[in-house]
Amino acid sequence: METGLNKGSDMIIKREIKNNVTYLYLVEESYSPEKKRGETKKIKALGVEEAATPLNSITEEFAVVWAEGRTLGNAVPFSERVIGQFPEAESGNGVILPCDIVPCGKFRNGAQRWWCRTHQVHWGIKADLQQVAQGDGGIRCSNATQPMHYTKNPLVINPDDYAGGIGIWAALPTAINTTDEPDIDGVVIHLHARPQLQGKKTIDANFPAVVVTSCDSLPLFGNALIKRVVIAPPSALAYLEALNSNLPLGTLYCHTCQHPHLDLGDFAKNPHKKHFCGNCGVDSNWSKEPIVSSPLSELANKLTKNPDFVDSDRILDLRDYQNCQVKVWSSTPAVLWTSHLPQEAGIHVHIYQEKRKIVDDTFGQVTWFDGSQLERDKLLVTMLDKANKPAA
Repeated sequence: METGLNKGSDMIIKREIKNNVTYLYLVEESYSPEKKRGETKKIKALGVEEAATPLNSITEEFAVVWAEGRTLGNAVPFSERVIGQFPEAESGNGVILPCDIVPCGKFRNGAQRWWCRTHQVHWGIKADLQQVAQGDGGIRCSNATQPMHYTKNPLVINPDDYAGGIGIWAALPTAINTTDEPDIDGVVIHLHARPQLQGKKTIDANFPAVVVTSCDSLPLFGNALIKRVVIAPPSALAYLEALNSNLPLGTLYCHTCQHPHLDLGDFAKNPHKKHFCGNCGVDSNWSKEPIVSSPLSELANKLTKNPDFVDSDRILDLRDYQNCQVKVWSSTPAVLWTSHLPQEAGIHVHIYQEKRKIVDDTFGQVTWFDGSQLERDKLLVTMLDKANKPAA
């Protein structure tokens, strides 16, 4: 059963028993700043839970997998191999993964509680137990049939291999696009990489996700078992929005499993003290102060060589390009920046003349075709609105 989970929503599926029948409900997760805790709200009934469809053509892939519209996630999986029912395409949406259910203490009524690390939901309520008793596909959580995003054979990059630095961004849709080329849908990961100091970029492209491996010069995390971190659209966008809003960022480690915690969705927009571990399901992790927790924060703190920004001093007047088409973005801070040079802030513009790109640069001042001045902050708001817009 597909439910319409998409970007821009913080949704999960919950089971409930009524008259010995299991029903599914779409539930919204949110954070209440007033109550200083998470809340759930039923959005709509999805109907009676259908019998499980057996997973066919299970394969083991070198892949990265992530869900849309969740408040929890995992940016540091221990294994680079993923077992699931993958579509044939190299990347996209539609992979179905088996549940990975582990014990995580007890419910408030004293009953045993479990956690599905794959789908990020608890298991063990009466409706879950009834599903097992009915012999319906073994133990599976309420979100087991939800398709997830994936990319096979993701780009793996070691910062030590790039003396000139790497830059990784949450690439957003354009603020303005007068070309006939469609925008990206949502968020992708953009990467620059220079093997030599002051050298040319050997990588300048978008990717569905990027894997950063542990450096010989500096371990990525305090937990020595963690050798890689996945930078995928949900974590990159949450980190960018926290940076842009100047929210207090940090990396909180679970006191039970020592896994770095990743806040997503509404919880990444509201700093808080109590955090819910997406790896083991423990919900009693406390930070000293309200923060947004992300492994990307510790990654950036360890690997950033120059935290400074400089405003571009270039000036562009688009009235000089009246017969051309343009794409316009606000610059955004990198998720990871390892160059010795500062980042450049401004308005990034591509200009096309008969399909040929003739300008690709960042400017401090841009005059539009009608003589008005473009404003970077307003452009960024438009880009973020597009990135968070639910899929049609």
